[in-house]
Amino acid sequence: MKSKVSPVLFLVTVLCFLLPFVTVSCNGQKVATFTGVQLAAGTTVEQPQMFGRPMEKRVDAQPLATVAFICAIAGIGLSFLGVRAAIAPAISGSVGALLLVLLQSKLSSDISKQAQSMFRLEYESGFVLTLIFFVAAAAWNAYVFFSSRTTPALAASPLLANAAAVGGSTSTGAMPTTSAACPHCGQSVNSGAKFCGGCGKAVG
Repeated sequence: MKSKVSPVLFLVTVLCFLLPFVTVSCNGQKVATFTGVQLAAGTTVEQPQMFGRPMEKRVDAQPLATVAFICAIAGIGLSFLGVRAAIAPAISGSVGALLLVLLQSKLSSDISKQAQSMFRLEYESGFVLTLIFFVAAAAWNAYVFFSSRTTPALAASPLLANAAAVGGSTSTGAMPTTSAACPHCGQSVNSGAKFCGGCGKAVG
């Protein structure tokens, strides 16, 4: 069950990139809406003109969004490396979340510098959900990784090993062997023996 949670989280993160990320408006009128994929790969938008047909303008890809999208895709593959390698998708999720935060800061800074702040940027549900699932994927994989490291350490402790040995001997019905010293010569004699193996005298 644990092995399926991480790839599902990253898969949902990738799907969230298809949702609207940001909406640009000017004087209260919506100008354009961009999905996460459009921010990551670039797109073309139509700008309305006072006279004539709308003009097409190329919007370049945002490198931060591109790398964040790659982190989401990479997280799916890294999730299948096993529990011991869960730190890899945890890092991928953490980097993806950090890149989205940096992207938000950059876009807000860029939009405020244009046209004397006439433009306004609103972050849509796709951006919020992607950030949430990035954080969830990172947290889950970190939990799985550190849990896998703690369990073997406990199992290898001497105290638990001794307890397991005692439990094993009890379950099989084996009794621990004890010995005593011969009262005549002092040689070790097994429990239950009637004569000493060294001097031959009776010890029972």
